[in-house]
Amino acid sequence: MRTAILAQTVLAVLFLPAGAFFAWAAEGEAKPFALFFSLVWTVGCGFLFFRGRNALKELRKETFALDFSLEGEDSPSSRLRELEELRRDHLISEEEYGKKRAEIMEEKW
Repeated sequence: MRTAILAQTVLAVLFLPAGAFFAWAAEGEAKPFALFFSLVWTVGCGFLFFRGRNALKELRKETFALDFSLEGEDSPSSRLRELEELRRDHLISEEEYGKKRAEIMEEKW
């Protein structure tokens, strides 16, 4: 993750001069378009740079987090974990736990 954010930040800085080059290289009727394109290009590079810089700061503070799961909400493993938690908290009996666990294990994975 850190490498991707760092690459984004570095590439934003490296591509920034290209915007100025487009504006400088354009001639004639293309000049207004090139100036507009250069402005949009520069704003985009600036956005990517500051976004990457802020993400790197958050990574250093360890406040950057991704919330995702490789398992579905209704996957057998997540259901087994939830069932185990219910048993651990004494919200279901051992008999109920065993019966429901057997049902989950019989399902096709």
